[in-house]
Amino acid sequence: MADYRFVADRDAVVLVRQGPDGAARAAPIRIEASRSREVDDEDLETWGMVATLNGEDLAQVAARCLNAALSIDREDIATASQALEILVAQQLAKIDADDPVALVEEAMRYVLRQERWRFDIARERREDGVRLALRNPNGAAVPLAVHVSNRGKTPSFWVMQDNRLVQGGHAYKIPIQAATALKTAVEDYIHTHDTGEIRPHG
Repeated sequence: MADYRFVADRDAVVLVRQGPDGAARAAPIRIEASRSREVDDEDLETWGMVATLNGEDLAQVAARCLNAALSIDREDIATASQALEILVAQQLAKIDADDPVALVEEAMRYVLRQERWRFDIARERREDGVRLALRNPNGAAVPLAVHVSNRGKTPSFWVMQDNRLVQGGHAYKIPIQAATALKTAVEDYIHTHDTGEIRPHG
């Protein structure tokens, strides 16, 4: 398999390939992203926070989406991008039809295994959903959780620290998004709070 991928280079997306000498070669393709004007209140009301994305943000988003499509079909990225849309739609439908709490817990356990963290997950019933809280059997408490909300037409997932929303109150729609955001929150918490007593690896 060819070792190439899309990377964000400031406000542009570039296709690069790693050579045998370790040096990166860029393909003769470059996608530039920019915002046409400053965002006003009407833009925010119409487009939401998407309107605030600048060129560098858009380049990062485009690179990630293109790399996800490459993982499906590296020879036909146009067809792969359509498949990616279908996969996301299927995932959202599955979350709505299946047990969203179980899906989020599965995603959290996957992330915990990847990081080799020895945390347990405790289900806490709440009036507006279920809180999947981290439990640390080997050290000091890490007061982080994913709250699965049952309010609204479809489930939403919130990363919490105690009773405070993390990530600026941003709700996630796909379990792995919430689990990945929780991973970042745990890393930040350990970095700022650990005095050697958390022992996340046991």
